[in-house]
Amino acid sequence: MRKGLALILALLLCFGAVSVGSAETEYPPRPQGTVADLAGVLGETAISDLETLSQRVEEETGGQIFVLTRHFLGGMNVQTYADKVFEVWNLGDMDVLALMVIGEESYALSFGATARGGVSADTRTSLLATHFRSAFLDRRYDDAAADLTVSLGETLCRAFGGSLNTKGLFGSAAAQSTPQPQSPSEFWNSMFARDDYDTQEEIDNNYWQDWRSEWQREETSINWRSVIIWGLVLYFLFFRKKRRKNRG
Repeated sequence: MRKGLALILALLLCFGAVSVGSAETEYPPRPQGTVADLAGVLGETAISDLETLSQRVEEETGGQIFVLTRHFLGGMNVQTYADKVFEVWNLGDMDVLALMVIGEESYALSFGATARGGVSADTRTSLLATHFRSAFLDRRYDDAAADLTVSLGETLCRAFGGSLNTKGLFGSAAAQSTPQPQSPSEFWNSMFARDDYDTQEEIDNNYWQDWRSEWQREETSINWRSVIIWGLVLYFLFFRKKRRKNRG
């Protein structure tokens, strides 16, 4: 009887371990825009420029460049994870996902079918090795993301007959130019646009905060479950055995 109970508890413990592993590799929901900085390593300006760059790539090719950062994947293969996120987010044939895993110093690109067909395997490898790896390993994540996405966007545009405009992005000289005076109508339009932007920004922030809170709650509950199961296993294997000896 004791051995049977111990076996059952051991199986439960294995189930708990699998649950922990799956929690660590949970797939986040698709962001409202194209950047999901779950690791919190990208600056606000960089995120804004990444969003703008993706819009410009979409105008030229019909596809977008998505960026996802995470701290850890719980041992899951980085390319497998990137491809799975691509699927979960329901990205299109012309879209590309760039994944950066900060704590594991790993990264991957996942391409839609049409985008992959226009970019050779050698070019895909070169994009990560030449335009990304050095800055990423130096922990210059804004520079790494900027260099990679610009090079990727230019590659996609060349492959599909477009021309990418990068003026004003990622600290280029055009970004420092003196703005032209606005007409009264442009002024009021920009005021309303800013209100809309603030509202959307608040929605996005609440969206990610709720998701992170739920993530942390789930991990905490799973960890406590593992502790309880371990305690029960130890009790049935050792303490009950000692009690029986003492009675004998």
